[in-house]
Amino acid sequence: MTDIPEDEHPVELDDADQQRPVEKAYQGIRDAILGGRLKPGDHLPEEMLASMTGTSRTPVREALRRLAAEGLATVSNRHRFVTHFTAEEVSIIFDIRAQHEAYAASIAAQKITPAELDRLQQLIDAMAEIESDSGNAMLQRFLDLNTQFHTVIIVATRSAQLQRLTAPAAALPLILVKQFVMDQKVNVARSNAQHRDILAALTARNSEWAAAAMSGHILSTKPRPRDHGRGPKR
Repeated sequence: MTDIPEDEHPVELDDADQQRPVEKAYQGIRDAILGGRLKPGDHLPEEMLASMTGTSRTPVREALRRLAAEGLATVSNRHRFVTHFTAEEVSIIFDIRAQHEAYAASIAAQKITPAELDRLQQLIDAMAEIESDSGNAMLQRFLDLNTQFHTVIIVATRSAQLQRLTAPAAALPLILVKQFVMDQKVNVARSNAQHRDILAALTARNSEWAAAAMSGHILSTKPRPRDHGRGPKR
């Protein structure tokens, strides 16, 4: 990669300008991990990642720190690798998600806005359109929509602390699904029926119902490793 001549840089960068290369590096590396181009156990050298993301080593270094904090990267002897999750860790992560997001749903039931409820319905409708599809494209589309659905609810808590607590575990399910259950059918219809139940609870402003619906939804999607037999459909 060719460095930009020093005189082409602005004399002063505002916070947004400084953040742009870091965000670009972070999103590029994260997408490569979650998309399977960087696989569990792969080494994450800064120079290679800088070339891959079209940035430099400094923003890559910061991006890797963020990914390590999320659990997607692991540091060992000053080297960084894509995290490899054991079956036990996967189970724990889904249990953590169930507890945190159930609590978030109970809070959101009292604070969610009509616009956010409408957005949840739009996401449910979008997922309904792919219920009969199959293949990797469908899986990616479903997982993207599903992530948006859960994010709307977390944001609706209006709690920055709760958003920080849920972010690490919420960032992981895509890679876990790919690593553990990619060869199993994803039951979009079943998952979306659970989404409708969650939305109904939120619309009714019923915190207990929302918490129970969210917990049951996440626990029902907990994957099992391939060598333990066919995992549960979701």
